Formats: sequence, C-alpha cells, structure tokens
Amino acid sequence: MKVRFKKELENFRNLDEYLVIGFGLHENKTRFYLIADDNFAIGYGVSKHFDINDDTTDGYVRRDDLNFGLEFYLESEMSNSRRDLKNYWQINNPYENVRYFADKKYPVSVDYEKSMLNENNKLSRIEGALLFIDQYLYEQFWDATYREGLQFYKRNSLDYFLEKKLKEPEAIDVIDYKAELLKFIEKAFGAGEQSIDNSDYYARTLSGLISALFVNEIASVQKLESFYDNCFVIEYESRYYILSRYWAS
Repeated sequence: MKVRFKKELENFRNLDEYLVIGFGLHENKTRFYLIADDNFAIGYGVSKHFDINDDTTDGYVRRDDLNFGLEFYLESEMSNSRRDLKNYWQINNPYENVRYFADKKYPVSVDYEKSMLNENNKLSRIEGALLFIDQYLYEQFWDATYREGLQFYKRNSLDYFLEKKLKEPEAIDVIDYKAELLKFIEKAFGAGEQSIDNSDYYARTLSGLISALFVNEIASVQKLESFYDNCFVIEYESRYYILSRYWAS
C-alpha cells in the first residue's frame, strides 16, 4: 500500500509515493496509518493529507498482537525484520530499522546519512550509552560482592581474546543474533535474578545501538569466555565488533 500526499509536506519530499509501513484501527474504530518520512521516522499519517493508491492488504501480515488485539497489519518485510516488537509503538526505532530501509532502497537524505549511516557517529553513541549504563550499574550494585560492567571494541583480529579463552567459542546463528545479544546485555543487569528499574529500557537501547552498526550481511556471531569476561563477537566486513561483559569490583 502506498500513498501520495496532496501537497508538499516537510520531510516528505524525496518520493512521489510513500509506503505504508502499517495500518490498523483505534479503539474508536477509526483507521490509522504508519508512514516513514524522508529521515525514516515512522509516525501517524493523517488521511486528509494523502490519497491511497492501493488499499489491498497484499504484502502485509495481520499482527493484531501489536495493537492490543485490535486490527493491525504490518508490512511483511518489516514484520520479519523486527521480531522484537511487542506493540506497534516500538516500530519507530531508527537504530533497528537501518537495514530495513536499506533493503527497500529508500533514498537517503543528507541528515540521515550523517546521523545513521556514519559508523563513527554510531560508535560514539555506543560509547556514550556505555558511560551512562556503567554508572547506572555501579549505583545499583555498588555494595554487591560481584558486579559486571560493559565495554565495546572494534578490532581487526580476535587473537588477543582467543589467547585468553577458557573454552572453544560458541557459535550463534546470525538469524538469532539480536535476541542473543539482548540476553547477553540483560545479564549485566542481573536479568532473572532481581528486578532493576529501567533495566529493560537500557538493555534494549544498547542492543539497538549495536545492531544499527550492521547494515549489510553479518559474517558470523560467537561468544567467547575468559576468566575475567564474556565477549559477544560479531564479525562484519572483515572486522570484529566485541561487546565485553567483564567482572568489576
């Protein structure tokens, strides 16, 4: 389903027609549409502003579970890409949608290229998030006998980490890497042991920031364990991106 806007709108100038990412019904039975703008921000499209070129549901899957049981359809490739979704509000996540829009061959705006496709910017966001998260973990576990911290590296080789391994690396199916990465991060927050305020949000944010690095195909994913840390390793374009969950005193 695609729409054509009746007049020029800010952030809707790059395309003649815009794909409807999802559509459904509110509780009052009025229909809503989710459309991505030129910077790939996904939000409500107001029907009075556009004409619908095709109102069939071909290419969409029924996902009422994302709309609290009410009717909702999600574009099938988005549904496959975002298996983490619990409700349709979570669709608008620029870090998780980078590959989706790349696969759709959307034209890239200058602002989007600077913010979302520049690897140095992405790495800086990860570094900033980790500074905050490590302080948060320290405040939560400062009196514990054992706590963990998180660090992120980009390396040309795994030799240093392999020299310190306690056992052979555990290979992870690339298809499952996002779910496994999130589980790996959550353990630093004591997942399954105790409830920590905002831990789910911080874990998902960090997972999303890391996933946003990988626009193209990932070569391999594995976990490495040493005496002092556990590493989640993603091989991508002949480089290794490593999230270390390390013992901290």
